Amino acid sequence: MFLNLIRWFRGFVVFEIMGRFPERFINLSTRQGHFVLFSRPRKDNFTAALLLCDYRTIRPIARKSGVRLKVRERHGLPFLLGKYKARCGLLIGLLLFLIITVFMQSFVWTIEFSGLTTISQSTLKEALAEEGVFVGAFKPTLDLSAVQRKIMKNIDEVGWMSVNIIGTKAEVEVKEKELKPHILEANVPCNIKAGMDGLILSMNTKYGKAVVSSGSAVIKGSLLVSAVVENPSGDVSIVHADAKVMAQTQRTKSFVLERKGVFDKPTDEASRYRLRAFWLEFPITATSVKQSYTSRFETKSVFLNNTEMPISVTVEHCSRFSPNIYSLSQSEAQGIFAVEDYLYRLFSLSECESINAQRHYAETDSFYSMDVLYECEEDIAVYENLVVN
Repeated sequence: MFLNLIRWFRGFVVFEIMGRFPERFINLSTRQGHFVLFSRPRKDNFTAALLLCDYRTIRPIARKSGVRLKVRERHGLPFLLGKYKARCGLLIGLLLFLIITVFMQSFVWTIEFSGLTTISQSTLKEALAEEGVFVGAFKPTLDLSAVQRKIMKNIDEVGWMSVNIIGTKAEVEVKEKELKPHILEANVPCNIKAGMDGLILSMNTKYGKAVVSSGSAVIKGSLLVSAVVENPSGDVSIVHADAKVMAQTQRTKSFVLERKGVFDKPTDEASRYRLRAFWLEFPITATSVKQSYTSRFETKSVFLNNTEMPISVTVEHCSRFSPNIYSLSQSEAQGIFAVEDYLYRLFSLSECESINAQRHYAETDSFYSMDVLYECEEDIAVYENLVVN
């Protein structure tokens, strides 16, 4: 098998020996060091095979032996290459493709993240890029241990992380810190005061001495539960007060809209495209845009079998704005007020258990307004350390 492989790489020729003394030709060839691969007698001639390098030098021996040679078959790599000699560009292209493919294995093609909940992927991707880990990074120059240490130091939310490069993919695994809220320790003495004005509806005191009762009106900062407790024996102890104090509170909020105004409306739009492959980026379109345009960028990555490839197209949406006058009707203003009211209740009054609202609409020549009185039921207890001099 190994000898056959060597013969194929060197090339060999199968030929006919025609004449009166083919045996003499074979004997002379062997004596002069030409290795005859095989020889077979036929009805009118002999068939033999020689390596290509030997066949090119046996013409004098054939004349001396009085025989003629005729090639029947050609085998091996030299003949295969000769067949595509006129298409050498194809072979060169194939060779370059193999070299480039092997070379590209030294770069990071994609980055995959896992374990992210509160940290955004873009934030972590920017932090990795600052440390040299990005699509197109040269793998032998990366110090992954140093990258992990620096990111854990710079981003407080990262409790632990691991960066592993498998093939051309960088896998980033993150475990975020569990940020605990600031809570006073149970052994620290503290009072409970009112966080805002209100009417006490109920009190559930676990520790401490209640100084107000249901139905009492309090103002912000009033003492609700004292940490100083007198025992039945007459002794005084200081505890960590704990209670839930539900109260009826009130808040006011004003919403104002102009009846007439000016807003920027897009009047002319254009798009420009850029192709990014690894670390290279170049424009696809030659659209010219004036400096007065505002740009918005959108990046679309190329995926293959659900795997992100190191190729992306960035679309730059360019818009030019011009001032446009608007005029609001009463119904339009009330619709906008309803949305703003809903968002305020959703984000600013989310801790209230029940909310009643009294709305008052007004309008002038220039404005629409809505004043809202919110009546809420909420826990107004605020813990405050007890300082003993």
